[in-house]
Amino acid sequence: MTGTQRFVASRTLAGLDLVRVDDRPVLEDHERLRGLLGRHGGAALAALFAEPVVSRSNGTAPARVDWYTALDGPIRPLAELTSGEARRVQERLRAALAALEPLLRGPDGPLPAASLNLASPQAVMAVGEAPLLIDWGLLPRGLAADENGRLRHAAATLGADWPVPPVGREDWAARFARPATPEPEVASPPLPHGPPRRTFTGVPTPIPAPVAACAIAALLVGLSYIPGVLAFPRPPEAVSPEAGALRTAWLEGLRQRHATLTTADGFDCPRLRIALPGLVPQSPAGVRLPADAAAPPEARAAVEAPAGQGGPGSPAAPAPNGLVDRLERSTVLVIAGDATGSGFFVAEDLVVTNRHVVESAIAGASELRIAGRHAGIVPATLVRVGEPGTLTDFALLRVARGTGGRPLSLAPPGRPLTPVVGSGFPGLYLGTDPTFARLREGDATASRDLVPVLQTGVVNHLQRYDEAAVTLVLHGAEIAPGNSGGPLVDYCGRVVGVNTFGRTDDRLPVTARYALGADGLAAFLAASGAATALDSRACDLQAAPRPAVAAAEVEPAAPAPARSAPRSGRDVRPAAPAPAR
Repeated sequence: MTGTQRFVASRTLAGLDLVRVDDRPVLEDHERLRGLLGRHGGAALAALFAEPVVSRSNGTAPARVDWYTALDGPIRPLAELTSGEARRVQERLRAALAALEPLLRGPDGPLPAASLNLASPQAVMAVGEAPLLIDWGLLPRGLAADENGRLRHAAATLGADWPVPPVGREDWAARFARPATPEPEVASPPLPHGPPRRTFTGVPTPIPAPVAACAIAALLVGLSYIPGVLAFPRPPEAVSPEAGALRTAWLEGLRQRHATLTTADGFDCPRLRIALPGLVPQSPAGVRLPADAAAPPEARAAVEAPAGQGGPGSPAAPAPNGLVDRLERSTVLVIAGDATGSGFFVAEDLVVTNRHVVESAIAGASELRIAGRHAGIVPATLVRVGEPGTLTDFALLRVARGTGGRPLSLAPPGRPLTPVVGSGFPGLYLGTDPTFARLREGDATASRDLVPVLQTGVVNHLQRYDEAAVTLVLHGAEIAPGNSGGPLVDYCGRVVGVNTFGRTDDRLPVTARYALGADGLAAFLAASGAATALDSRACDLQAAPRPAVAAAEVEPAAPAPARSAPRSGRDVRPAAPAPAR
């Protein structure tokens, strides 16, 4: 490494190919690259490429590259900048690339040109407002042989107005080793026979306006037949049989949905809930979960134990084996000095949270504790933390056995529109919670009244990051600072993600909520010696039947008129008997 360097990011090389020039990865020629850039454009241009430090594979973990820079200023991805900041960084990047072009076309061009291959659009970073390239000299696996794929990839990383970076010396010669300016034309020798060439001098004869207009019209008509400048729209492309079948099935699904909703309009509320459960999703409060027959032996006692009772004045305990009860037994408040976050049990003595929640404890500046309704307040110790970075923001804590915490199983992130529940202790809510106020004042018994805040939503989108082997789960369950480290579970009580961060738009009142997928968590736990298998079975929301509804509740005593006055929305139920006195 050269000079005083600052850590930027870390990437595994799994799923990536090293770009080579003369059978040598360009990643290993950073010193020569830096020298070429410095001699051509000075220190500012030389600092455009982050310095790589490669760790070779040991047969178990894949090879990894850590990126460093000597630039000063906050290090941020472009996605975290305001639109104005991002625009200025991109303008400086375009200026740097323009300054690079003469070097790329010269005899030393293969190395810097091939280095412009970037693993992903996230490879463009900002240090202050200076552009920085990481993950350079890398391409997604197999892309080097896909010309069209490389064209799209280059447009997504460097922009469509920049040539496709080469993947070898021969490729460079075909793309860049051409003169930057056209060679002067050589005058043709005079013909040996025929009439002498006429030379026109003086003022040219003006062309009549009608003739000029006709010539221009003819030129435009001729241009319209050149591909890419058609003056007329292209004819519609033929629809393939597969696409036609999909379109037909989609339209048929819409028709069936319309028919179902039309039928539902004639039902009263009890009939609607029984006959059309798909239109009235089951509430998490009413979900009953099956017993965990496959629970590990060390966790079975906690799984099968009856729900504990709260202290005096505590809320009524939820029904055993319900989703609410399971989340109250598994979710805990994580306390690291003055910082708080959320966590959850994955074994009788192991709690998962985010690395950034326990950052002060990592530095040795604070002690760790967890608090929960069934766990009380107990000390915790760090077992393992993930590498610094958004996609590896995991931490594993150990507590004493017998705390009463209930481990949660893991499941792959669900498909979009899968119902989910976020569980945790957001500071926005704790600020008005008298239980938390007692806890902060040193009342240890207050932990028995501490219950997590539950928020419902659905999975909105999945973003897979192969280099970190983790899926980002975007979801609609409300989270806020303090939810970090808490579980995002499906209605079967399985963790599909760890709530980690949110992003807001400074132009619109929109918040995107992110959880690190259970796939990344499972890999982190396996590396920590606490391997937990993912339960890939489908979650059946109707696994537990609802209480039976009496026939009188389903059908009214007398038939209702065909289309009477609008209903009030109340359920049609028989009159309740008067209470005994």
